[in-house]
Formats: sequence, structure tokens, C-alpha cells
Amino acid sequence: MVGRITMVGFGLLASSIAAAIKQAKLPTVIRAVSSPATLKRAKELDLADEFFEYDETEKWAKDSDLILLCAPIIHILKMIDALGRVSWAGNGASGREILVSDIGSTKVEICKAGMRLPRPFRFVGSHPMAGSEKRTCEYNDPAIFENAYWFVCPPEGTEESVYAPLLELIRFVGANSVVFPPEHHDRTMAWVSHMPQMLSSTLAGNLPERLLSHNYQHFAGRAFRDMTRIAASGWGMWHDIAVTNRDETMRALCEVRDGLDKTIAAMNGLNVVKNGKPASGNFENDEQSVIADNSQALADIFKAGNEGRASLFAPGRNIASFFEITVQLKDKPGALLSVMQPLAEEGINIRDIELMKVRENVAGTLLLAFKTEEEAARAVKTLQYLEYEVKERR
Repeated sequence: MVGRITMVGFGLLASSIAAAIKQAKLPTVIRAVSSPATLKRAKELDLADEFFEYDETEKWAKDSDLILLCAPIIHILKMIDALGRVSWAGNGASGREILVSDIGSTKVEICKAGMRLPRPFRFVGSHPMAGSEKRTCEYNDPAIFENAYWFVCPPEGTEESVYAPLLELIRFVGANSVVFPPEHHDRTMAWVSHMPQMLSSTLAGNLPERLLSHNYQHFAGRAFRDMTRIAASGWGMWHDIAVTNRDETMRALCEVRDGLDKTIAAMNGLNVVKNGKPASGNFENDEQSVIADNSQALADIFKAGNEGRASLFAPGRNIASFFEITVQLKDKPGALLSVMQPLAEEGINIRDIELMKVRENVAGTLLLAFKTEEEAARAVKTLQYLEYEVKERR
């Protein structure tokens, strides 16, 4: 690992990296750059060794080996601009390179800005596919990156040795690195992340008055609740994503609109017939009315949907819509039993269990999945009472 890692913006993800390094007792010096209130809390939690405010760029930039910009996209762009104005006069960089990366959710604009950084900075964009609705260092989770994809977007022709420290960090926290051109990243994220957010917000924001006037929306089942869960996301972060990946997200939305048009056409083709002839569709009190077997177009849409859904997951892994928690195991014999037995005694049914990757000098993490949110909440309460470190995983 690098000697000094500086994390600018010490929120959930930065503090989770710091927590993993601290837990492993690595000799890496962690430098936190954030607001005074956040720095105060990070110091209380013993998550960093050195502390700087944002405007102390000249201090925190020069002695770093790896700088990781951990903030909303527009702030990342401002930080890159600030790094570009660092004065090296009399400092004697002596050929030493400083690797700069970020964790922004879009990459094209950030990588363009990073490419303009002068030496000794070398910029390689990145994006870990991990997170939570929790945003502060208070909720740090050293296991949050386990098995997550972490995109790495180096400039074309960059030798891997340039960003090897970043790859080493990614491996250390248990994530899987994927080297990707920035354009491919943004095109992919537009479909699998950015468009679904816009679609969810649109769906939840267009409940018709005929439901709202009677409060019928309260009868929404799990399907509607699942599809609109991310509609609760805050606009602050999504503003930056929307303005830096507008074109690709719009293209994805248009492609979904084309698919909806095909589904509407297939639904419109479902004719009601009566005595072998098309009917008006009003078959109340008429037991002889039947639905015509002309639904192949809609059947094909459902089949394509089944195949598309199945393609999301690795072969042989059946991932259901469960509520998951992570439990930091205690380093003692019978650690698994000490977690499982209290849950069984409380009648809490565990639907899936996974012992997540255990790294040297880092306590093991247990992933537990439950069918309902209520079961997960009961499990959290039970284990916290037994003084386990438990976190919800979303």
C-alpha cells in the first residue's frame, strides 16, 4: 500500500476505506480533508492520522502518494481545478509522481479535467459501485466494497504501473477492478444506473389524481414500492450526474420509451371477441366472452424481459430481492454460532448467508439476507444488543 493516502471529502466511502486500513493496522498514513465538523468526528473515531480543511490544498497535496477525490461530481471538478493551481516553486518535486483519482459516478468530464493536471500529478479516474443512503463518516463500513465492481478509467495508453497503487487499494478493500474507457463507463451507467433513477422518479412523481384523491396509492404492493424505492434519492447528487451525463441518459430514456411504445402496441392488440367476432370489450354478465389468443407480441416482450433479467447475474447465482445486513464477526471460536443461535432463538428466518472475503488482520464479515424488512430490523436489534457491529446493506 502507498505510504500516504489523502482522501478529499471524508464521507461514507472515504471513511470506509480508512476504517479498513485502520482495522488491518497497515502503516499507511491516512490524511482526511473535509469540513471542520467532519474532521472533528473523524478524529474522535480514529479514522485518520492527519487532518486538513479543503482550502489547505498546498499542504495536503504535496506530501501525498495517492489523492482520492471523494465528493459530488461538481466538487470533484473544483478540486481538480484547485490542484492545478498548486505552486511547486521551491518545493522540488524532484520527479516524484502523485497519483490522483476520484470516486465520481460519471467519468468523461472528470477525466477530461484530470488530464489537464500538470506534473507531478497523474490522473486516473475511478468509480466504485458501492454506497448507501447514509453519507457521513459516522456510518463507515470496512466491508462496503466487498465484491463490488470498481471501474478504473486511465487515459489511453497509460501503463498499468502508473495506477498500480489504486489497483492495490481496490484489491485490499475486496472490490473487483474493471478497466474501462470513460465513454464506455458513462454509456453503461446511463442504462444501469442513471436512467433507472430518472424512470423511478418519474413513476413516483406521476401518480394520477384518481388515486391520490382517494389515497389509493397506499395500496401499492411490493412491485411498485421496489420500482420507486430510489425515487427517494436526493436531488443534490443527481443534479451533478444529470448535467455531466445528460446525453447518454437521454438516449437510454428514449430507448426505454421505444420499448414502452412496443408494449403499448402489444397490449392494444389484445382483442376481446364474442361468438368468434370482435366485441366492444364490455363482457360483463356474458359468460361466453373470451380473450382472443393473439397475445404473442406481449408474450415475446415478457420472454425478453425474463432473459434480460437473468442475464444480470452470474451463472448459478440466484439473487432474490432480500433485505441484507452485515455483521462484523468477533475473533473467537464459535463466532458463527454466536451470531446464528440468538437469531434462531428469536424465530428470525435467515434466507441467505455468506461469509464475505476475509483479509489478513481484518475481522471477518458475515452477510445475512432476510425476506422482509421487519425480519432484518429484528436481526439488527438482536445483534446490536449483543454488542455486534451491524449495518444495513442496500
